[in-house]
Amino acid sequence: MRSRLPVAFGLAVAFTAAWTIRLTAAPGRAEEILARAGAYVADFIERFASMVAEEQFVQDGRRVESSGRRANKNKGLVAQGTSHRELLSDFLLVQTEGLAGWHAFRDVSQVDGRPVRDRADRLTALFLRPTAAALERALEIDREGARYNLGDGQRTINNPLLALGFLQPHYQMRFKFSLHEGDSDAGADLWTFEYRERARPTLLRRTPDADLPARGRLWIEGRTGRVVKTELAVSDDDEITTSFRFDERLRMAVPVEMRESYWIGNEYVTGVARYDRFRQFTVSTEEKLR
Repeated sequence: MRSRLPVAFGLAVAFTAAWTIRLTAAPGRAEEILARAGAYVADFIERFASMVAEEQFVQDGRRVESSGRRANKNKGLVAQGTSHRELLSDFLLVQTEGLAGWHAFRDVSQVDGRPVRDRADRLTALFLRPTAAALERALEIDREGARYNLGDGQRTINNPLLALGFLQPHYQMRFKFSLHEGDSDAGADLWTFEYRERARPTLLRRTPDADLPARGRLWIEGRTGRVVKTELAVSDDDEITTSFRFDERLRMAVPVEMRESYWIGNEYVTGVARYDRFRQFTVSTEEKLR
């Protein structure tokens, strides 16, 4: 599976005129919860954009015979070879003056315990001292980091905030949402939504340039709109799940774990990313008269 994400949040084109939110099951309650979730995500993006998180990402791959290609995940796979990768990165969500939308970036600092040459906080520095070329340079760094992933360096959808971004009000209308009963095991007021992207062209793109419809599930607290878990699938073989947890120090829910599984040819890759050491940074500018 090869895919790319042009922009994680805030695409330049707003698809607002031709689409309406499609709901099934209790539309009144669903609309109310989705509206709260949209407001919650807008606030989350504003607050999380001032932070950098440390990401510890462990990936494992198993090459199997073609006959085992469709085996049930971890069951029935006879490995013909294995691979392992450990990445240490900074993960951040930023918006800079003159750049439209919010953008999520991963800056890899270590690969299997070895430092990446000439890295030295380069990504954060781009946004502390923004220039007209900041976005393009940051995208280059993000693409460079993606090449360390097992399987396919062009697959860039392993972003823990990606499915969360679909709840932004100007993106909700691109999806069909189905509300299900609350998850009593997770909480009395926790509701599960299934979603499926209906609009074209799709937000995610398959290289070189083809539609890649998104679908999955969202676990949302009804009273507050807080999102506690997201699930994203772009095919039967490519899934990403992110869990969020309320942080007392930051006074907000933050991503704590992302799990992914996908096939690249006859290689089955699983990954677990954990997030810690959340720290704030600020963007400042300085003018000098000559």
